[in-house]
Order: sequence, then structure tokens, then C-alpha cells
Amino acid sequence: MSSSPCPLSVEEHLRQLQRVYGPLGPAFAAEELQCSLEAAALHLYGSQVDEHCWVSLADMVRLCGADKDRLKRWVQGGQIPRIQRRGQGRGRPLLIRLTHARQYLNLHPAHAAETPFPLWEYLPRFTEQAPQRREPARPTRVQTVDLDWQLARRAAWPMTPQRLADAVYGGRSAGKLRRARRLLGLWETQGRVTCFARGLYDLVRPALVLRPEGYGRRALPLEDLKRLRTYHPEITHWQNGSLAAAWRSYSRLYGEARLPVFDRREPSLLEYLMVRQLHPEVGELRLDAQYEALCREVVFYRLVAAPVQEPVGKKSPAVTVANIEAGLIDFKALAELTRRKMQRGPGKGHDQGGAASP
Repeated sequence: MSSSPCPLSVEEHLRQLQRVYGPLGPAFAAEELQCSLEAAALHLYGSQVDEHCWVSLADMVRLCGADKDRLKRWVQGGQIPRIQRRGQGRGRPLLIRLTHARQYLNLHPAHAAETPFPLWEYLPRFTEQAPQRREPARPTRVQTVDLDWQLARRAAWPMTPQRLADAVYGGRSAGKLRRARRLLGLWETQGRVTCFARGLYDLVRPALVLRPEGYGRRALPLEDLKRLRTYHPEITHWQNGSLAAAWRSYSRLYGEARLPVFDRREPSLLEYLMVRQLHPEVGELRLDAQYEALCREVVFYRLVAAPVQEPVGKKSPAVTVANIEAGLIDFKALAELTRRKMQRGPGKGHDQGGAASP
């Protein structure tokens, strides 16, 4: 299958890679961009390429296969200059100069697979940051607000500390509810409300069922359709033609006529379908900052599968482990049927006993 060139610019391509993999090394970027190491380093670090001369010991172990204990002994015994990377919390990794990392890897080569570039070229590089005086924590925390909270405050049904308190503590006494509202209001001003809201946001997120409207009718191999339905239960209710058209539309986003369908779940496909459904006014979508902003907005919604509509008169499936795991058992209907049977049983026996008695 012939593939068209990727429509992404170099900056956007690197930004997407860093979003997935974190800090990148020049060799990794050179392989992705199909350019030289010098050009890749220039794309990554710009005019400060010479200042990025520190690498992490943890990256040497993870990417180059260096022995952790031997590396530590070598650094401590050789009095190798080292610094701690700032802004990493308690687990701040140790950094050494790239020249020393190259020296160690030449002395102790790792048994790794053949690579087109030397192993040390795959190490992400950092600068030596000058020590800064400790600033008061409160102004920084006020500015540091979680993205989900910012989106919730701008939603059509905005999230507020009062509504969050009602959702979580609504069943408690009025006094406890008032105290929770005051505490959440204080946390919001301090920038700490996200620490409380994380994990509870699903209580107020509206549910969204993906609809096949807006897609034409195309064709895909039956094996591909089966894989899409197997790994994406949210779109199992779609017709074959609509599902094939949606997959081809999603493929065009990445510059392909039709991407291959693998045996795995594709979260970016569901993300794309949600963006298309929530923003039908947007024309052609491209992998750019605007599309990324639209993807961040879909976190308001909780994606659910469409309810299964059973035909009238269809026999209920047997209660087996396989049917339970597949979600085919309606426990509410089963409990109602059991309740009716239990109600009929004693009454019937009582009537028979009464009729037999003289």
C-alpha cells in the first residue's frame, strides 16, 4: 500500500513525539525525521544545542543498557562531576556530562541490538540550570491549575466547588455540606482543588454515545470490521458502511487512504469520533494545535456503549460466565423474574392446599 508523506511539520512532529515519549535524544529524532544527527539536535535544542551537554544516569540504564550499580560505582569512584535535574520532585535524577557518558559506554559496552547511531546519541540532553532562590509557594500554586479543572469551568455546564461538594457530600448533613463547600472554595483559591477533584470527576461528567450520523457508506474487509468492534465496544452498534467510512475518515487525518487495523484498541480513534460529533461545524481536521485543543475538550464527556436493543420474543441468553463477561445478562430483568417466581410459588401452593382441605 502506497503511503503519502506525513502532513506534519518538523516542529509539530517533534511536539507529538515528546507528548508521547517525553524528552527525546538526537538519534531518536534523527530516525523519525530521517535527517542527520546535527540537524536533529538543532531541531530539538535550537541555538542552545551546545549548552545541552548533560545526560541522566537513569536514561543510561534504561536506553543504553548500562548496569546501574556499576555505573554508580564508576561515577562515585572517578569523582565524576554530577548535578541533580531540577523540577523533578523527590526523585530528581542525577546528571553527568555527555563526554563522561560516552567514556563510560566505550569502556563498558552494553549487549544491545545494533543501532544506526551510537548508544549515547539516543540519550536526551539537558542544560545545567543555575540554582534559584526558593519562591513563596502560594502564588505558584494559584497559577498551577489542572487542565481538567480549567475545561470544567468553561463547559456548558461548568463545574464549581459548590457542585462538586453537592455531588460528593450531598447525602450528608447540611452542616457537613456547608463545611465542604467552604473548604473547596478555599482550596480553589489556593490552587489545590484539583488534588481533591481528581478521580471524582466522573460523578458529574455527562455520558456520550457515539452516533454514526455524518459518515457515508464505505467498505472494509470483514476481518477489519470485526477487530474494530471487538476492541471498541462503544461503536459495536454502528452499521458496517458507517464504521468503514469513519475508519477511512480517521485514516485521512494521518495522511493515509486507509490505515491498517491492528489487534488492539485505538483511543485516538474514539477521540477523533468524539471531536467530530461534538464539533460538526468544524470542516477538515488536521493534526495541529487546534485539533489538540478540541481533543482536550472531550475530557468533559464519559464515553459509554449504546444500550443493547434485544428483539421482541428473543430468548434470553443462559446465565454463564462467558455471557456475564460479554455483558449479555440483564441482571435487573433477571432479578425481577426471580422475584415474580418467588411470589407465585407460595401463593400457588397455598391455593392448592386450601382446595384440598375439607
